[in-house]
Amino acid sequence: MSDVVLNKESISDVALTEEKEQKMNKKDITKEKNIKKVFSKVLFYTVFMGFTVLIVFPMVWLGYSSFKSRAEVMRDALALPTTLRIGNYVEAWTVGHMGQYMINSFIYATVSTGVLIFLAMMVSFAFAKIRYEIITSFLWYTFLLGLLITLQAILIPLFLFEIKIGLYDTHLGVIIIYIAIGLPLAILLGTEFIKGIPDSIIESAKIDGASYFQIFLKIILPICKPVIVTIAIISILGCWNEFLLASILTSRHATRPLPVGVYMFSSPLSMNYGVQFAALVIALFPILVFYIIFHKQITRGLVAGAIK
Repeated sequence: MSDVVLNKESISDVALTEEKEQKMNKKDITKEKNIKKVFSKVLFYTVFMGFTVLIVFPMVWLGYSSFKSRAEVMRDALALPTTLRIGNYVEAWTVGHMGQYMINSFIYATVSTGVLIFLAMMVSFAFAKIRYEIITSFLWYTFLLGLLITLQAILIPLFLFEIKIGLYDTHLGVIIIYIAIGLPLAILLGTEFIKGIPDSIIESAKIDGASYFQIFLKIILPICKPVIVTIAIISILGCWNEFLLASILTSRHATRPLPVGVYMFSSPLSMNYGVQFAALVIALFPILVFYIIFHKQITRGLVAGAIK
């Protein structure tokens, strides 16, 4: 009997030690997981803060450097200004014709984007829901070829063509080119989005007597708001920041956009850095305001358009 009791006690002791070992192992595993989580968080925030500094610091530096004189910039580019030279902004706005350049950029961005969205969504609706196999396929791949054509390859032909038809150095000449360049990508995004709309909605509207144009205006456009926002963002930013085409197709203050106007402040022999930095701040300000006001719509539009 005593041997049996001893065996039972030894078995229970072994069981207790095994439970303790399992608990210790679980604690070690949880500690390792917690250490890995903390390390991953620290690494993530370190990388995130690094990218934030890389993005924010140049903008901060540009902001305070726009109040410095040329001599201060040349002496120490990173130092704070000794005096705030508001005259840099006055000179950039008046002598540099920044007001006229901003109006031109606004015209190019808004008119080009509005016409681009309307034309691209109409074509996308036709490609996605009005199917004529041979014609639709031919036109679809013809538009997609526009994604493969680089701007540099068509720059000289565009310049000569606009001179010949009398659109060189005009607002209309620049707007037409911006629309043509933006159409392929906009049609691709719009067509892929509209393909996801059920055909039953369009068929029921046709049964009720709606024409294709009414279906487009009252059904397709409201449903396509996410992809329209995506196209609008791409187009507005592209038109606002575009430099190469505008520098070649325009030559007067009345038609030059902001990027070309800012470039006019530099020359091979001399450069007033303070005034040029002030011009850059003026050029960046509308885009920053645009993002601050519409950042929620921009985020929702990009995410919804990308997912769709």
